[in-house]
Amino acid sequence: MAIRTVIMAVLLPYCIIALPSGPPVDRHPGVCTSMSPGDHHPRNTATGPAPYNIVVSNDTYTAGQPIQVTLRANQGVTFTGFFVQARSQSDSAKMDALGTFSNVPEGSQVLACTSAAGAWSHNNKNAKREITATWMPPSDDQGSVAFQATIVRGPASVYWEGVKSQPLSYSAAPSLVSSSIFLLAFAVFWAMMA
Repeated sequence: MAIRTVIMAVLLPYCIIALPSGPPVDRHPGVCTSMSPGDHHPRNTATGPAPYNIVVSNDTYTAGQPIQVTLRANQGVTFTGFFVQARSQSDSAKMDALGTFSNVPEGSQVLACTSAAGAWSHNNKNAKREITATWMPPSDDQGSVAFQATIVRGPASVYWEGVKSQPLSYSAAPSLVSSSIFLLAFAVFWAMMA
């Protein structure tokens, strides 16, 4: 019995994040902050730059305007696991996930990190070449924001941390007043032309 307990105690940490269900944020909330499988994976054996990119549909974000976020593997490479959050690039001490993810495709899920859908992850270990979800920005200016990911190539000991997208800058939505003034000026112009 004691030997079985010792074996489980040694092997369990290596299996936790490698489970098909994705990062165990409910059992290990610190994973939301660190985004590191280091406590739960075998020693990382990945070498060289990450063979993955995070591509975004816009270089600015505005409250209420969705952004498409795509994880893409380089030619000839796939990934089996991933964990993505949007994070402030303006304040390195700020480790909270920003905004929320939605419209996640089969093979992925949203996770509760900072908010109910503050992170996006795999939910099976199938090989993926590309996967896209929708991100809704926060309602206020968070400064420069980038998507940050930990991506597992497979096996569980081959992963890259800190894979980032290009930074997105905040763009305020046009105010109702400025839009109304423009429409009024346009209407006056057309009335004068008639």
